[in-house]
Amino acid sequence: MKKFLTLALVLVTGSAFAEKFGGSNSPFNFNKVIGTTMVTTLNALPGVGRLNDDRLGWSETYWPSNKGGIAYRWNSPNPQPFKYKFNTLAELRNMNLTQLSELSPSELYDISQGDYNYTLTKKVLSLFNPRDLWWEGICHGWAPAAINFPEPNQVVIQNRDGIKVPFGSSDVKGLLAMYDAYNYDRSSYASVGMRCAAQGKVPGEGDERDANTNPPPADQANSPVCRDMNPGSFHIILTNMIGIHSKGFVADIDRFNDVWNQPVTSFNTRVISEEPLNSDDHMMGIERRVRVATTMTYGEELKFYTPELAAQGHLNFVSKLPVTMTPHQKFLSKAYVYVLELDMAGNIVGGEWITETRPDFVWTIGREPRFRNAPLPLAGLNAIYRPIKR
Repeated sequence: MKKFLTLALVLVTGSAFAEKFGGSNSPFNFNKVIGTTMVTTLNALPGVGRLNDDRLGWSETYWPSNKGGIAYRWNSPNPQPFKYKFNTLAELRNMNLTQLSELSPSELYDISQGDYNYTLTKKVLSLFNPRDLWWEGICHGWAPAAINFPEPNQVVIQNRDGIKVPFGSSDVKGLLAMYDAYNYDRSSYASVGMRCAAQGKVPGEGDERDANTNPPPADQANSPVCRDMNPGSFHIILTNMIGIHSKGFVADIDRFNDVWNQPVTSFNTRVISEEPLNSDDHMMGIERRVRVATTMTYGEELKFYTPELAAQGHLNFVSKLPVTMTPHQKFLSKAYVYVLELDMAGNIVGGEWITETRPDFVWTIGREPRFRNAPLPLAGLNAIYRPIKR
């Protein structure tokens, strides 16, 4: 789920709130992810950082719900979302690899498991609807999968009936995304910030397909749930996770109702000015306020191929081939400006946003050592997933 847009830095006045972080906004919610305590001293935090493994943060579609998710025959000239007929074993025996490669990721998975009842595909189709909103999908599976698993390679799996099943990179990425959307280990989940349900868009960040591209009313936009996440907490998580521990995480980059989860891969940040203190700051134990400019970079979605998009010069399509470390991989960045509030020891204790653009919340889940079959039957990924080599 993601908007395709040009990022704009919008400065606002009169809507900033100075606050200390805590509770759902505490960066220490991520301590269990890194296995230690987050560093909070500003001078000890890196100004730049990126993931050490450049096979992570891979671009991929969010597998839109209104096309059937990973049950969509993305490589077929006639995909017929939700309406196609399943192939019998006899029909499959007469299909060549090219014909098989036109089936959806979930169909390919079922066939590889010798399941001609298409259990996974039917379950996937039951989760989605052609009337779902255009931005709905499994970005909540793609984004964590892209930071947990190096991009998968193509692979051919022969099932027990001798049928060779060709998986492209995007087919396997779709399966990984479905796994991390539904089968993830709940105990490995960590999040900071609350979801804002206010309807609307930050100026300049809407899409022509959105029902409402105007900002929500000020009282909604500045409600406690919509003015988080705290920028102090955001800065600590970004610099610790990426810069110190080389661990990716997921950011919902849409401040308001729509959810656009993206795999964060790198950042750069710098202090641009000192800010004056007031009496309330001292009462809150704030001894210094600094304005910071930060750029956060994340993996961007791929599009389904159409001749019209190709004619427009687009490269970034869902593909049978891996895209990382090629021109087909796509990254975008968000530019943020905010104030960090420091205590006497130089520790970040809170902050306030200057830009209207800001993340709604951030989160992550851990990678399990082996794939399992609950609630969706995806343990077959143990034989299918093979990462590309560095």
